[in-house]
Amino acid sequence: MMKNKLFILTLFLMVISCKTQVIGTLEQFEECSMRPNHDEGCPDLENITYVKDTNNRLDKLVGIWKGNYNGKQYEIKLEKKVNYKDEPTDALSWDMIIGRIQVKDNSGTIIYSSMNKPDNDTYFWGYNFQKRSYVMHFVGNYDCLESGDVFIETRIVNPNEMTLYYSQDKDGFLNPAKCPNFSTDVPLLPTQKMILIKQ
Repeated sequence: MMKNKLFILTLFLMVISCKTQVIGTLEQFEECSMRPNHDEGCPDLENITYVKDTNNRLDKLVGIWKGNYNGKQYEIKLEKKVNYKDEPTDALSWDMIIGRIQVKDNSGTIIYSSMNKPDNDTYFWGYNFQKRSYVMHFVGNYDCLESGDVFIETRIVNPNEMTLYYSQDKDGFLNPAKCPNFSTDVPLLPTQKMILIKQ
């Protein structure tokens, strides 16, 4: 009798402690972002705890991509993370892309690299799709307002080619003491479309 009560109590505690995961899709959240009133939220998606890449749209982005632009050599490594939370306490987890970037100048000297940083410290992570483009956020030298959205898209005619475009944030706090050359500073990522080739 005591064993039965203990078993029932243990089972009850396990049921209470396990939260049921409510799965949504990247497509649902993409559609939400295109609604005219998306700033007010999407009440129909509020109970979702996991945003899943059900159609494997992220898979085509995964890999190492290389390209050249304005004398700089770019290497970008994109990894798909499944059911990813930036912090263990986050209520919502995503299937998303985490990126790492290495940039060399025309003499081959590395001027920026996040290749060896842990996932939560690369400062290059995905949001979701906007039609065919996958939108990521990048933060480089934040003191020089080096942050913004990166739009990546594989080409229909050749999925081993990707276009990349960087839209630098216009707002932010500029600290002239930490960024004295801001007026002549060139963004790390190109603000015109560049082509990357899958390796």
